[in-house]
Amino acid sequence: MDYTGAAITNTKCEICGKAFVWKNSLKRHMDIHAGSRNHTCDVCAKSFTQKGSLNSHMNMHVGFRSHTCDVCAKTFTRKGALNCHMKMHVDIKNYKCVMCDKEFSRKWSLLSHMEIHGDIKNYTCDLCGKAFRHKCNLKNHQNAHAGMKNHKCDICGRGFTQSGSLKLHMDLHAGIKNHKCGICLKTFSLKSALQQHMETHVGVKNYKCGICGKAFTQLSGLTVHMHMHMHSDIKKHICDICGMEFYRKRGLEYHMNRHAGVKNHKCEVCGKAFVRKSYLKLHMDMHVGVQNHKCEVCGKALVRKSCLKLHMYMHVGVKNHKCDICGKSYTRRHSLKCHMDKHADIIAGCIPTTSTMK
Repeated sequence: MDYTGAAITNTKCEICGKAFVWKNSLKRHMDIHAGSRNHTCDVCAKSFTQKGSLNSHMNMHVGFRSHTCDVCAKTFTRKGALNCHMKMHVDIKNYKCVMCDKEFSRKWSLLSHMEIHGDIKNYTCDLCGKAFRHKCNLKNHQNAHAGMKNHKCDICGRGFTQSGSLKLHMDLHAGIKNHKCGICLKTFSLKSALQQHMETHVGVKNYKCGICGKAFTQLSGLTVHMHMHMHSDIKKHICDICGMEFYRKRGLEYHMNRHAGVKNHKCEVCGKAFVRKSYLKLHMDMHVGVQNHKCEVCGKALVRKSCLKLHMYMHVGVKNHKCDICGKSYTRRHSLKCHMDKHADIIAGCIPTTSTMK
């Protein structure tokens, strides 16, 4: 009697030589060589040679992650993926590149790295000609051409061509920010956002306005600049209290918060609150000791660009803030305010009180 699951020791695959104990294991292995993919996913139509592989794949669609890392609590749909992840924590790197001696914890990572040395891209898109090192990357690229977004967010409904992109998107909803700036300690959900942020510290401004030539460190800054109608002088948003005009509705909202005394952005170090998030960021630079703006005359470093500008006034002797009472001038508005307080004290001392008049 022929039992499918009966042990057949010393039996090897005639193609690759791999040995198996069970007959059904050898049979499933032969399906891989034959390219037989009889198990198809009902959601995205991806096919597999083994039913177990299909079951693991289905866990990705339903978000079922039963394998959890004991170190960082990251979850996985497959035990094999968890095992590969655990190697990163213990820093086991058994796979070494013969070209540059770089080490890897996974064989697949080494194979991918080796293709970089040879710059081998065997998978080419028939539509645009773009080449890829891996077949899965080509498939994801082709899905983008076809507009296939099979991975959808359960919260906002946004679709993605890749499951990895969906996972990164879900981190935004969950408020997970694992990428931290080493200079100002600001955290980000995406590595690309951190990389763009780092450019602000080094002063790289790759995004330039084609009209006025003003440059920005981030594309978002240029986009805001262009949408503000800076070049048409159109200010549609007007304050009902003081009549001040703004290019953007958001600018007016910030301004109205100042009238109302609303300060939603609070410093976790000293408790000082600010109207804008950008003001809080500049304030945090003081706590961490970031001084990127240096005076070319005396070498003094300052936290803010505006502080450097005021400092330069001292060197050139510019005093734009003048007292209306005595005519004395100052380089800083704050200095003039302190001066005006003295005038107010003198005036208050000259005014007779009610008891004196009697």
